[in-house]
Amino acid sequence: MSQDLSKPHKAIAVRKTWIDQARWCAIVLVVVGHAVGVLRSTSDLAVVVSNFVYMFHIPVLVLLAGWGAQRAKADGTTLTKIFWQLLLPYVIFQLIAFLFNFLFENDSPSWSFTSQTFGLWFLVALAGWRLLAPWFRGLKFAIPIAVLVALLAGLSPHIGGFLSLSRILVFLPMFLAGPWVIEKISLWRQDLRYRLAGAVVLFSGGLVALLTHREFWRTPFFGNAGYEALDVGAVEGMLWRLLVLTVGTAMAAAFMLVLPGKTGAPSPIGAWVAKAGQKTMYPYLLHLPVLTVVGATAATDTLAPIAQTTLFVVVAFVFCIVTVSKLITTIATPFVEPRKALPRG
Repeated sequence: MSQDLSKPHKAIAVRKTWIDQARWCAIVLVVVGHAVGVLRSTSDLAVVVSNFVYMFHIPVLVLLAGWGAQRAKADGTTLTKIFWQLLLPYVIFQLIAFLFNFLFENDSPSWSFTSQTFGLWFLVALAGWRLLAPWFRGLKFAIPIAVLVALLAGLSPHIGGFLSLSRILVFLPMFLAGPWVIEKISLWRQDLRYRLAGAVVLFSGGLVALLTHREFWRTPFFGNAGYEALDVGAVEGMLWRLLVLTVGTAMAAAFMLVLPGKTGAPSPIGAWVAKAGQKTMYPYLLHLPVLTVVGATAATDTLAPIAQTTLFVVVAFVFCIVTVSKLITTIATPFVEPRKALPRG
């Protein structure tokens, strides 16, 4: 499952181009899903859209993150990167969340950094995956073992949101499978039959979200609770978890297969999206406090439900464009990438 180093550098660079494009599109998916999520109580369309997105938005991020970390080692360099790229931004935005929750939701800060405010869990989980992955890669049946661990983790009521432990274990198989899956998608994207198959898979997922509507049970797709918290038995819980892993991986792969784009991103739009894909931490982290403000205002109830949901989708898309601009990234660098803000000695 490791990258074939015998392939020419040019091929690797081309492959990375579409992966960068996929990263930005994945963040758009996340921000849209979170944005319409605040309208679930008033908009049926928001329910369908958010249910559809929640089937696979986490798996897309995890697979791409796994591909990006495939060469990480269990050494000091990896620990240093984890601190600067993940843990320090996590602490900064957790503090921002405490402030915003107090100002806009009248919620007294817990000052706890072991349980994450909405959305920030991914930074902690990514740190955990990067730490675990090098050790698992040395195992002969790493992914099957990770799947078994994910299934068994649900048996314990104590494995939950603390340090994102439940999500770390639930989505670890996807992280480990990321390099292999992304390499396959790189090849499959060149075949129209696979692209059409991806479209069918996504359409099927959308149809399920539409037909089940508010009856759709999305909680297992969060990956943050054991079987007892889900109020299911051990066998049923394991089956649900297997379903989540299978559906999530299949739909994530389908999403990346249907994304437009040509080899090497020759068009101006393709080049822009690829460049934006290198700055995805900005829209991801910045949209979290913004949603806190939006959720506390009348912005969620100003139009008819369908129009409101459509507006939120459009605004979320524009937000993901604006927050990768030079102006915004320059202003937000001390918060999102604090190491870059330090003077170079």
